[in-house]
Amino acid sequence: MRTTPRIATTRSHVTQASWSATRGSGMAATVPRAAYAGRMSILTPRTHAAGRSRLVAFDHGAHLAAWSVDGISRVWLSEHAVLDGSAAIRGGVPICFPWFGGGPQGGLQPSHGLARTATWRPTDVVDSEVWAWALSSDDVAGDPGTEHLPGPFLLRYAVSLDVPAEVLTLALRVTNTGEQDYWAEVALHTYLGVDDVRDVQILGLEGAEYLDKTTGRREQQDGPLVLVGETDRVYDRSGPMLVEDRAALLHHDVRPSGATQTVVWNPWAEKTAGMRDLGDDEWLRFVCVETAATGDGALQVPAGGTVEVSCGLSQHPSPTS
Repeated sequence: MRTTPRIATTRSHVTQASWSATRGSGMAATVPRAAYAGRMSILTPRTHAAGRSRLVAFDHGAHLAAWSVDGISRVWLSEHAVLDGSAAIRGGVPICFPWFGGGPQGGLQPSHGLARTATWRPTDVVDSEVWAWALSSDDVAGDPGTEHLPGPFLLRYAVSLDVPAEVLTLALRVTNTGEQDYWAEVALHTYLGVDDVRDVQILGLEGAEYLDKTTGRREQQDGPLVLVGETDRVYDRSGPMLVEDRAALLHHDVRPSGATQTVVWNPWAEKTAGMRDLGDDEWLRFVCVETAATGDGALQVPAGGTVEVSCGLSQHPSPTS
């Protein structure tokens, strides 16, 4: 039974001084100091602490920026992320909608759609939801890229935390408020924090076909996925996965729902060198494992209907630890 809705009001304006005060509280793993250094105008984060978890989010893009448990990063945020609202935030969980990358045919701007750089409206939260936001096609009217929208929409995005189990759930609901069916690409572009991406293996994609976007070829996954270079793959499978961080003796448990695909991405060293919002060695600290529905796997949203894509995240000691 759902509880009476409430409005999430936990907000704090993080400055260089308040950053210093958080360093001993476990927030050091969630709000990168370098991201704020020297900025005169920054976004106002929402922060939440419960149990062993610390969360940081922004209304800009309805962006869950970071999640740590016991001071250890589970959802990773770049030290060089742009946090003044002028660009998408590097790290956390960007929301890609209504297209992914440049869209099915390429060339659409902004990259990954309008949702991740729009200012979302806080809305009622229920049950274990920490925050919820809404965004409609009216909210982005006149923004660059609106001429490419598939139709009118209403989005609702919620971040939930099961405190005893330390399970984070992200849920994006897409409602077609128009009179014609349409297709939409969706992705929850999750940056999972790891000790060293070169010592990670992903279980659950064995045997799945995928598009390797670094070569343009279609392949089939042979055994667990181990990243050995730049990786940009769209797997034709969406299901439970284990991301084993062998250096940390931990594994991420990823449980998507409502999606059709899994995207795995890491730019590796050479490409990182050309990215202003990633430090030279930061590519080592994350792997993107994305809950997605793109291209031929895009979601059909019926007129007046709703579809939902969600992902549950948790982390546990590896059986060998």
